Amino acid sequence: MEQEAGLEVRVDELGNLVGRRKGKKEKPSILIGSHIDTVRGGGRFDGVSGVIGGLEVARLFREAGFTNDHPLEVVVFLAEEPSPFGLSTIGSRAMAGKLTGEHLTSLKDRDGRDLGTAIREMGGRPEALQEAKRSSDDILAYLELHIEQGPDLFQNKIPLGIVKGIVGISRAKIEVTGMNNHAGTTPMSARKDSLAAASEVVLAVEKICRGEEGLVGTVGKIDAFPNVLNVIPGKVVLGMDLRSLNAEGIDQAFRLLRMDLDRMSERRGVQVRMERQVVSIPVTFEAGIIERIRRVCHRLRIPFQEMISGAGHDAMHIAQIARAGMIFVPSQGGRSHCPEEWTEFEHISQATSVLASTIVEIDQEDER
Repeated sequence: MEQEAGLEVRVDELGNLVGRRKGKKEKPSILIGSHIDTVRGGGRFDGVSGVIGGLEVARLFREAGFTNDHPLEVVVFLAEEPSPFGLSTIGSRAMAGKLTGEHLTSLKDRDGRDLGTAIREMGGRPEALQEAKRSSDDILAYLELHIEQGPDLFQNKIPLGIVKGIVGISRAKIEVTGMNNHAGTTPMSARKDSLAAASEVVLAVEKICRGEEGLVGTVGKIDAFPNVLNVIPGKVVLGMDLRSLNAEGIDQAFRLLRMDLDRMSERRGVQVRMERQVVSIPVTFEAGIIERIRRVCHRLRIPFQEMISGAGHDAMHIAQIARAGMIFVPSQGGRSHCPEEWTEFEHISQATSVLASTIVEIDQEDER
């Protein structure tokens, strides 16, 4: 990383790996990068493509003898994927000033080790949490190359996506409480079957999301109790995930779902409790960055599609403190988070060319 790309490498206070290429000015820097961690059984392109793309940009600049005005930083963010501590995007969250001291001490893995200890073990300094925080004063822009993790670019045979924004994510724990009873001796008319009631919840989520453009919803986790073949389930706990670029659309979906749950609860004689959690807010990328990427694609004659990301990324945090943008490359078959994940190297190469040219334009722009 240091020799081939000409970068000075360090681990920052919260465990992000940062390679810096000096510029004529001390700051602000242009940041590029992504992550290298993956989910269990994940693939080889998610995150890694953006890191390799960032390194290649730095290597190209060195090889071409390009002198950048602003420092260039290639960042490998810590723990973008869900971690053993129940939190994702840890490194970018810290850089945006959204990781707290409470996170460091209260979040623990299965062995009882807290997040702060884990960061310290890998070379960070969690006690210097505030020093990891960055701002628009020292970040001119952030760009992230990433695989789409969906089917649109692949199906449309388009090599590059310009991301306009990242959806907000709201999740909920929905608890349906009925009554345990014998599966053979309890008449159908006397049952308070929490699993049958929970099935109506799943269908209600699907119906609501089908009726709202740009809104997707998933009930991806179901725990039934006692989960015995000959016992009517007395309790079911569901995990629900709603996503949209429109925050009001998510709020409206929760309101509609609450009304459906109340009606179902009264009709079936079960109790329903819903706890909502806002995981992330919708992010719209800076229009100027999007336009620069668009112009570069036209100049390089690379076809593109403008799109919304339905998955979270480190860029969603950095976009809250500085100008940011993302470039997508196709995922073969729309597949990701699996060993079969694949992106053609030609597409990564084209996206890296767009990335490099966009960075040059941003680097040479007038001071804000």
